[in-house]
Amino acid sequence: MDWGILENETEGVRIAGDKMLTKRQYSILSFYVENRGTYVSSNELAAMFDISVRTVKNELKIVRDFCDSYSSFVLDTLAGKGTRLCVLDDAAFEKDMEILRKKTLQLSCNTKNRVHSVMKMLMDATGYVSKYTLTETFYISESTLYHALNEIKKLLKQYDLALVHKTNLGYKIEGREIDKRMCIAKNEINDESTDHFALSEDVSNIYNVVADVFFKYHYQINEQTIQNITAHIALTLRRVRKGHFIEQQMEQDMPDSTEYQISTEILTRFLTRYRIKKQYMLNEINLLTQTILGKLDYSRNDHLQKEVNDFINDSFLYIRNKFCVNFEPAESLKLFLALHLVPLIYRIKSGTQLNNMMAPEIKQSFPLAYDIALYFTLLIKERFHLNVSADEISYLSLYFNYGLENIHLGNSAKKILIITSLRKSETVLLRHTILTWFPNQIAEITFITGDNDDFDTEDYDAIFSTDRNSEKYKGGITLISIFPDEKDFEKINLAINGYTDTDSILEKFSEDCYFYGEVKDKEEILDIICRNAIEKYKLDDEFLEVIKAREQITSSYFGNCIAVPHPLTPFSDETFVSLGVWKKPIAWDKNHNVRVVMLVSIEKNNPKAFQFWYYMSTFVRNEELLQNFFKKPSFLRFTEILKISLEKDFD
Repeated sequence: MDWGILENETEGVRIAGDKMLTKRQYSILSFYVENRGTYVSSNELAAMFDISVRTVKNELKIVRDFCDSYSSFVLDTLAGKGTRLCVLDDAAFEKDMEILRKKTLQLSCNTKNRVHSVMKMLMDATGYVSKYTLTETFYISESTLYHALNEIKKLLKQYDLALVHKTNLGYKIEGREIDKRMCIAKNEINDESTDHFALSEDVSNIYNVVADVFFKYHYQINEQTIQNITAHIALTLRRVRKGHFIEQQMEQDMPDSTEYQISTEILTRFLTRYRIKKQYMLNEINLLTQTILGKLDYSRNDHLQKEVNDFINDSFLYIRNKFCVNFEPAESLKLFLALHLVPLIYRIKSGTQLNNMMAPEIKQSFPLAYDIALYFTLLIKERFHLNVSADEISYLSLYFNYGLENIHLGNSAKKILIITSLRKSETVLLRHTILTWFPNQIAEITFITGDNDDFDTEDYDAIFSTDRNSEKYKGGITLISIFPDEKDFEKINLAINGYTDTDSILEKFSEDCYFYGEVKDKEEILDIICRNAIEKYKLDDEFLEVIKAREQITSSYFGNCIAVPHPLTPFSDETFVSLGVWKKPIAWDKNHNVRVVMLVSIEKNNPKAFQFWYYMSTFVRNEELLQNFFKKPSFLRFTEILKISLEKDFD
């Protein structure tokens, strides 16, 4: 008899024969098995599983049909009492249950589930776990086990953990307990077929204690934060009960603070029964304190807030010197960063940094903001001795992108000309919109009609037109809408602050800095394209080391089999790209292979040059064009493909 269960509560999967069960249906059956002989009403089941009575009856019908295939037990229903599981043959029943357990594990533990199940056993163990124990527990072959272990190795690396193996002993996960808990929490490694909190208290009891203590201290906190802290405590209790403690000394954070008092009272209610050594208890209290502070939307630590404000002011000076971008007048950006940075510090200390599923897209879309954020995190490391994760860097990038959109990247206000068929009275709204977008960047807007020849292009920093059908004015003129939207904003911004035609971008690429062939690894391709650039643009030999140093901080993979290594801050006297293409993909980082490397160097002391990133990020995201290039990877073909991509921006 084969059967299967799903994570999804409403969808089923076909197995051998025609039987299927959802996770919820399996849970109902498991409940009856554990409480065999006891009648349970539909109302009781509905309350237990938080579903309607009607849904209960529908689920029971499926479970009953499933049970009909067995001869050792049966589901018996009695009007007015409910349903119970009756065992007809004890020996056969135990045998059926053992087979079902193994088959269930085998069928449900595929891919992700299997990896998580094996890793949970290793995480819970206090010593080595043998190969035999793992294969027998999960009813899998040795080859299947080795595959799961390889996946576990990859996953553990993200959390500074290692899977070690000793002959005749087995496998063990080594690393800091705080990193193990982070791995468990981020990957939801729980055994939901048992009480994974492994306590007499269930999660609702933990929740009630948390809510009660916060209420006692009149502490303002939202529902989401209570749930997050409840999950943290549940994991803490599970780990402590299994003998896993925070062994490294946790920084004591404000022992007289309300957050510390709350943490002490909550954990004392649960942990005292386990007779935990004092240093372990203090570590758990400090960790929970930092977790609470890290989940707040604002800081209650005035001292830290002042330190953060001073740091932000100092960092803006460094950013101005490195990137030629002045954020100092941007008070709103300062506020956003301060509100984000204080909880971030506590998140890092507690090992609970945020995940960001959009991190790759943010990196692609806002490369300049990402580099500024990356540099900002290096300053954080220098000042606070804390390492910021790549996902958290992406969140900071959004703040800096906001700042970039609201400051002037040039050195003087611009004069612009707009060619339009709108009447003078109708241009008021258009003028208002543009000046609202660029209050400090545009000094003067002049409107003329399409039949007016009386103007000199040299008198204006940028020229726009709302007349799509105008053939007269094409060269160097950017088309915008009568009712400009976000896309028009980007066009105007780029026109007054950056490049204005395709040639100005294409000229940054030189065939002298183009390489196509075979390479053995990442190191070799970096050497080739850097040496080409050094020779072509007469750069210092340290350029290669600068590129490698930036690469060590975080991967320069941008997507679509392309990497874009570059100095963290402007290095050269002119903007250029050194290009490398090879026949077969090579490993760039632990997760990505690449076929194209675009080494980009932005010229120093020219804020406009940073707009070059916009065009490169647009090109990198165009998978269709890149696939066309791979079919004929010559330098000429590359420039043709790039020009097609650029023409959309200059349409």
